Amino acid sequence: MTDTPFNLRSTFLAVVRALSESGVAYAFIGALPVLAWGRVRATTDIDLVVAAANGWDRVLAALARAGITQNTQIGPADSADSLPDIAVCFSGDAAPVRVDVFVAKTDFERTVVATAREATVFGTTVKLARPEASIIYKLLAYRRRDVDDVESIFAAREAAGEALDWQFLDSWARAWGIMDRLEPYRAKDQ
Repeated sequence: MTDTPFNLRSTFLAVVRALSESGVAYAFIGALPVLAWGRVRATTDIDLVVAAANGWDRVLAALARAGITQNTQIGPADSADSLPDIAVCFSGDAAPVRVDVFVAKTDFERTVVATAREATVFGTTVKLARPEASIIYKLLAYRRRDVDDVESIFAAREAAGEALDWQFLDSWARAWGIMDRLEPYRAKDQ
């Protein structure tokens, strides 16, 4: 695959180098795990969650050295917290790529990082949110493309002969109050 006009590949590789340099645990979320666990689909941004409670400054500095700078932030939701919930960053390219960096603050986000699986994306081995975590993220967002992504993950895992961890799915769907969104897939996966 060649670079797209907006340099998604080069930005992704720069993010990977920055994460390695910073030494923080991470998991890519959003479209990248769907590419590995579900279907090929277009994306124009990069999403990841980092366990950086004690390494946030290292993450931002490594990203900046890679030409990816924070533009804005969302949160923190807790006024006593000094870290953003999400840092919205952009590459320095002529056609910048958006990089959303979620700081792992919830039990779910910490679990996503802790249970991430290795996969190869753009020729590089990285940590991706496991299929079940990707399903929960997509059911939380619940846009049409997210529902399509969920369906593709279920279909691809079935085709690969890989059983999904329903204990994980049930536990987090219950915790997030989205059991009704998950339930239709149970019969399809049996």
